Amino acid sequence: MRNHLKLLLTAGLFTVSFLCTAQMSTGEDPTKIKSRGYSKTANPFTHYLYKNGFRDYSVTKIETKTETETKSYNELRFHSVYSQNYTKILMFNGFGQWDRALESTGNNYTLVWRDVKLLPGSAEKFTVFTNGVRSFRYMYAAVNVFDSENRDCLAEGHPMREKLIKHFSEKIWTLGDGKAFDEAWSRYLLAQKDN
Repeated sequence: MRNHLKLLLTAGLFTVSFLCTAQMSTGEDPTKIKSRGYSKTANPFTHYLYKNGFRDYSVTKIETKTETETKSYNELRFHSVYSQNYTKILMFNGFGQWDRALESTGNNYTLVWRDVKLLPGSAEKFTVFTNGVRSFRYMYAAVNVFDSENRDCLAEGHPMREKLIKHFSEKIWTLGDGKAFDEAWSRYLLAQKDN
């Protein structure tokens, strides 16, 4: 019985030690990430959340299917952001009220701005879709961008792709206060309830 107890205690200590090591072994150094600070989390998938910053970004191909067709587009995702609304806030701060709000799953909305001049010195007008996800497994702010000819600007080979990634990255690093967006969004949601 005593040997079983020692074995269980050793296994328990090993498990706790392993879990702590697994949590710490990401190699992520938050002091080397461009941001205005960070918060440590206990989440094994998202170790830190970055204020006016992000751990990294990815361009993810998304497919939507209907009975008659399949469409795909690319989404720029900024991972480990402090708020999943960062892309919404930066668009609101730069261009005001969105043109359309599309409800997806639950209470998650995609906000759309049409015919906006994103890039300084360029006459091109874009349509921008912003969204974000805050869940146990994922924490990111995302954006989809289409040019005036309705081409996916984040697709490989699009001539504006790198400029747009740089543009949104820099805007997140210099993101202003999100209070005006929060107030406008609250007013919008209240108006939707009344209808």
